[in-house]
Amino acid sequence: MKTLTREHQMIQILEAVAKYGNISVVADQLFLTQPTVSKLIRNQEQQYGVDLLDRTQHPLKLTYAGEYYLSQIKQLVQSYQVMSHELQQFASNQVGRLTIGVNPSLAQIILPPLLPAFHQRFPQIEIRLIERSSAEMEAAVINQELDLYLGITPAYSPQLGYKRLYTDSGTLLIPATFKARELPTEPIADISPLVNGHDFIVETDTSGFQRLVNSYLTKYHITPNVVLRTANIDTAASLSLGGLGATIIPTSAISPLTKKKMRMVSILPTTFQCDIAIAYPTQRNCSSQAKGFIELAQQQFQTIHEKRD
Repeated sequence: MKTLTREHQMIQILEAVAKYGNISVVADQLFLTQPTVSKLIRNQEQQYGVDLLDRTQHPLKLTYAGEYYLSQIKQLVQSYQVMSHELQQFASNQVGRLTIGVNPSLAQIILPPLLPAFHQRFPQIEIRLIERSSAEMEAAVINQELDLYLGITPAYSPQLGYKRLYTDSGTLLIPATFKARELPTEPIADISPLVNGHDFIVETDTSGFQRLVNSYLTKYHITPNVVLRTANIDTAASLSLGGLGATIIPTSAISPLTKKKMRMVSILPTTFQCDIAIAYPTQRNCSSQAKGFIELAQQQFQTIHEKRD
């Protein structure tokens, strides 16, 4: 508050003048000399070209300009105190904003165990969630439009760093419209006998998960009949439930309704798996909030999967 020392002093002087109406008494009360008090008042009067005191009256009174001046510098000092306090909170990362891109299909899985715990630790941090395609959000992190991106195995970029939260497997959803046949009860490596020639739903190629699906289909020479491309895993699962075609989704993204009504086949994890990870920029330092979010996310999901194991 050193930069407002004069303003603090003028508040004390003018409030004392209004109370005592005598410069000598004011000087005694504030442990100043009378010439010092008079000089300080005169300096402000000369600076603004107005009289702050009505010297024709005894006891002295503040002029209208003096009352206005006192009111305004008190507001100025109060505003400065608020600003100073809040800037100190910014400096210690107690307030601010964290902008996070998240895969829409995984948001309901990743965020519920994470955001409440983060808010409890950083209650003054505003969180903004952005849902776009994987490719768009990876680019947004690099372009500093997002602080972090949570998604399925983001594409490698030297401008991004990655922190794995957990590893997921894949599950094939088979609609009831497919000819009834006995399905394997154990995970299998090759799903081609189940889907070749059948209608199939995939995500758009901007999806990180679809990049893995494409690679898997190519490796095992799987050739389904692609009838629809969607930007959302949940949409693919819902349409498969409705009978449009088979699809592959992350195992953790299977809803209770899907588990209850769909025919499903697990894909062997050694042949198909994906990492759920946080992507962050390597070309600039992460904020303390972002680092705190990453650390908390890793702790939360490590705890969750330890309990499952």
